[in-house]
Amino acid sequence: MVSESVRISFSKTGRLKYISHLDLCRTMQTAMIRAKIPLRYTEGFNPHPKMIFTQPLPLFAESECELLDIRLTEDMPHEEICARLRKEFADGLYINKVYEPLSKFGEISYALYKITGFESARERELEELLSGEIAVKKKTKDGKEKVIDIRPLVRSLERREDALEALLGAAPDSYLNPDTLCRSMCERGLGKGAYGILRIGWYRGDMSPFE
Repeated sequence: MVSESVRISFSKTGRLKYISHLDLCRTMQTAMIRAKIPLRYTEGFNPHPKMIFTQPLPLFAESECELLDIRLTEDMPHEEICARLRKEFADGLYINKVYEPLSKFGEISYALYKITGFESARERELEELLSGEIAVKKKTKDGKEKVIDIRPLVRSLERREDALEALLGAAPDSYLNPDTLCRSMCERGLGKGAYGILRIGWYRGDMSPFE
């Protein structure tokens, strides 16, 4: 049996920023079934497609670089997979490319985000933000609140014209939700409360791009 691994790079923008990661998984699964992609399923009483995503986006965030790995039960050209899925995808989802994965998601260390809504933040204020702790409150699994310092998870935060670029931890054991950083900046008066998040890239620990 063929069990080819295939990686799909796609964008999630527009109205689809309002759906959760679970809804995205269901949407992708439905699109692949309708496109008749020969997905490999798990075994057992409740089989489901073998689909592995990179770190999920927070609600209301967009991305132009989401990655999804699937496995096939029979050969299908990457160009055909791409063409079939483009016909089935809803507005806001777009296939960038389909290719053979040469690396594992575990190699990802950082994600790069473009953040809007903090145009009034000055360079000095950003430097002050990064100069010490960035303490935020977080709920534990038992419902209690604890204060954590997210500063070690912020590799860089720089202005790029009318937006900020934030390079944040994205490894399984050091992931920083970009919404957490944005909320913290709003609490410090660096923004007006309305902001936009767009994920634009993935990087390894040595800062080489991950695809």
